[in-house]
Amino acid sequence: DTPIYSVAFLPDGRCLVSSSHKTLRIWDIETGETVISPLQGHSDTVRCLAVHGSRIASCSYDGSFHVWDADSGKLVLGPIKAHQGKGVYWIAYSRDGTRIATAGDDNCAAIWDANTGAQLREMVGHTSYVVCVAFSEDGTRLVSSSADYTVRIWDVASGECIGEPLTGHTGWVRAVCFSPDDKHIFSSSYDHTIRIWDAETRALIGEPLWMDHEVLCMGLSPDGKRLVAGSYGGKIAMRDVETGAAIPTPFNGHKSGVWGVAFSPDGRIIASASSDRTIALWDATYDWKLWDIDDEDVEQNDD
Repeated sequence: DTPIYSVAFLPDGRCLVSSSHKTLRIWDIETGETVISPLQGHSDTVRCLAVHGSRIASCSYDGSFHVWDADSGKLVLGPIKAHQGKGVYWIAYSRDGTRIATAGDDNCAAIWDANTGAQLREMVGHTSYVVCVAFSEDGTRLVSSSADYTVRIWDVASGECIGEPLTGHTGWVRAVCFSPDDKHIFSSSYDHTIRIWDAETRALIGEPLWMDHEVLCMGLSPDGKRLVAGSYGGKIAMRDVETGAAIPTPFNGHKSGVWGVAFSPDGRIIASASSDRTIALWDATYDWKLWDIDDEDVEQNDD
């Protein structure tokens, strides 16, 4: 069985992209049906995807990344070999769409020209797999997280690490992101915690937020006020960013690990992707489940 690893909304909020084994799919969230044929070209699990405008970037354990046109499903760039052909764990766009960042199991992060696929920078310093990367909103910094239990901040222009690594996690740091105002960095880990850091002073803000299970993924609402985390146990939790308080939700619909979560552009819907082969859509304003998209029937016909 193939997990669904990643989900992202297209800018209009009406369609959702998901990734699983070798394949990406684009779904109409009103009908739960795919809108075009599957996007196929990777030769192994598509671990992560990112959306900017009409472009979808995907990365895979096959050691490459691709860029697709969301309207036609056609490949517009790639395959681009990355991270010495080893697994590529994560992919992210800069806010202006001119740069792509990737994380790989060669222990490096990298920055690429989003139009040509040329590698611009390689960030060297982590001592184990780099599993997540995210640009600051202003595009000047990149944050990375690793199986070495640390978070690093990089200067995008030079590729140099800014200061010492952020330490304190006691397990793989699975996900990382900047707040919309670039003042804070969020990191989530297999150690059951989410930590919030001051992006300038690098100090930990408050106590770590403790979760019930290993945290596999997280997502911030567009306004930066709510944080959603998916866990190995299939649970989804929401926290108030300012207070750290748990926001009561009935998010309990997955039978196994939640590998991807995403807010819609207007912040009203949350999508979650799981190794139970389903995508769940949730109303983020009233906290109830809208529906499931079950990938199982189509998934079996891929190979």
